[in-house]
Amino acid sequence: MGAHPDVVAALADADAAVGRALDRSGSAVVPLALDVPTEIRSPGRAREVLASVDWWITQMQRADRMVDERLTWFWHDHFATSVMKVKVPYLVYQQHLTLRQHATGNFGELLKAVAKDPAMLVYLDGITNAANERNENFGRECLELFTMGRDGGYTQDDVVAASRAFTGWVVAVPGRPLLARLGSPWSAVFLPRRHDGDQKTLLGATGAFDMDGALDVILEQPATSRFVVHKLYRELVGLEPDADTLGALAKAFRRDYEILPLVNAIVQHDAFASDAAVRSKFRSPVEKLVGIMQAAGHPAGIAARRDALGAARALRAMNFVPFLPPNVAGFPKGTRLLAPSNLVHTFDLVQAVDGAPRVTSIDELFARFGIFDVSDTTRKVISHERDPDRRFVLAATSPEYTLV
Repeated sequence: MGAHPDVVAALADADAAVGRALDRSGSAVVPLALDVPTEIRSPGRAREVLASVDWWITQMQRADRMVDERLTWFWHDHFATSVMKVKVPYLVYQQHLTLRQHATGNFGELLKAVAKDPAMLVYLDGITNAANERNENFGRECLELFTMGRDGGYTQDDVVAASRAFTGWVVAVPGRPLLARLGSPWSAVFLPRRHDGDQKTLLGATGAFDMDGALDVILEQPATSRFVVHKLYRELVGLEPDADTLGALAKAFRRDYEILPLVNAIVQHDAFASDAAVRSKFRSPVEKLVGIMQAAGHPAGIAARRDALGAARALRAMNFVPFLPPNVAGFPKGTRLLAPSNLVHTFDLVQAVDGAPRVTSIDELFARFGIFDVSDTTRKVISHERDPDRRFVLAATSPEYTLV
């Protein structure tokens, strides 16, 4: 996340940069300490959300385990869950830790962990999904957004069968006597009496599937590996994979669903560092913010700034607050990131830093942003500006920084 200019300055070549980005030998993050709420309407929720956002933005700036941060963000967008509906910041933060734990591990294990995650159970109404009153929200989104994709070949009957298999899970909410006795506070609990244990036919397979059994059937589908591979390839390369590349990567991924080997295979592909891949992606507001803070050499999160709320409000205006995706499909992508309001709010993101870094040239300034091929027009505009803080803002809002 971000250009990590101080790291880049010490690297010999592109291969060294890729190796450094994939290096996981650095220290793991220290989790944020959030109090376990005693009731669902506990006070201080906004403060806890801001603390969680600030903590994560700080982690994104770190040079340790860079691939962990990139993939944790990817899975956060993939399994989008909003605190706006969940209402308990503690739960969405616990989900974040689950995503972080499995981010570079096994997709099958990640999928099963998220399916039973208390925040997801609340967000997609899994807690109301019972044998006698089925709720299909998670069943539908699991197939459409998390595994097989909208054109993956499943039918409405498969949505129904999956939803039946997913019945029976609730969350042990403190303050509610019956639920509180079922497990530790805010944990997911399986209630056999609420589960539909009858035979089901899902994607051509028949059995008395429970949640894990149904997810195993879904993981066996070629469409699942193709959908996840395609999405991760787009995230890392910025281009559409050709049919042969997608087929080969998906076939290998489906054998064991190990995430890090898939990442390695993608970044070793010729397309990853090709000319076509350069500036093929639009930098997201979170990536802009992290890069701005790295460029300035800012050592901490946005809460360290007196006027940091300006940056937080800018993320909110751009529908890009971590833990608060606008909908279950995740955060805005592609050309939607070029909306005029988003470009204007980039100026507000600069409020997260205390000022421009000390540099001796325009090239050094752009290197702080990870930009090394500045256009003549951008160079001319910034050359005419003498104030270092304004130069910094112009670099942060330049076309070269808008695209990755």
